[in-house]
Amino acid sequence: MSIPPPPRALVAQVVNQAVAARNAAAAGITAAINGPVVSVDIVSEPPLRLDMSLLRHSFRHCGTGASAEKNSLLYASVDDATIVAEALEVGLQVTKLLGKAKGKWSAVFGETLTVASGRTYLVDNSGLNANGAPNHFFVTGGTGVWANVSQAEFVAARDVRLVEEAIANRRGGGDTYDYLGSGKLYEKSQENGGQGNRVVVAVAAARVSIAAVSGDANLIAVSGRQDIVDLIRNNN
Repeated sequence: MSIPPPPRALVAQVVNQAVAARNAAAAGITAAINGPVVSVDIVSEPPLRLDMSLLRHSFRHCGTGASAEKNSLLYASVDDATIVAEALEVGLQVTKLLGKAKGKWSAVFGETLTVASGRTYLVDNSGLNANGAPNHFFVTGGTGVWANVSQAEFVAARDVRLVEEAIANRRGGGDTYDYLGSGKLYEKSQENGGQGNRVVVAVAAARVSIAAVSGDANLIAVSGRQDIVDLIRNNN
């Protein structure tokens, strides 16, 4: 039996990662995920380091994130390897802009850069100083991005992720209970000690935050978990 070829999107993703790594290596640019941050180091005088908070800008990492007035989230389908590859692409474009501007930092402040996937990233700095050294970037739009996320929407997305993590942690510990089954969560909550079950606690918190959000399309898209969003919305 023949093995079907991988989806074109996956092939393109792998190719983009390889190209970004090769080009970045040639320019002496490195990127890595360190805890809740992806960082890209750029060879310049002085050396530059740009960070993007994954707590604020990646669904898979947002479980302990705090919301701001406006937020953006990479979909759960955007993996860490892709995040690092796109940080390298941002670093390369920043290097080119600085080269054209003879090192003037103002040349990159507020610039929106488009990477191979079509996603866009804005470059600025923590002081929001147009003449200051760039040290911050974040995703703003494109495929696989929930852009312009309000504070209420971010909290709801974060709580969906926390429910997902709670279920995964229980299953990782050998718990085979069907938390997603109709009425099963309520049954679990009524067991002795059930109110302290991490999944029951996480869903209860998520029901408060999701009530402040109208419509579930974005929550389902960013998480890829309609089953969990439905569980949270369903009060039985």
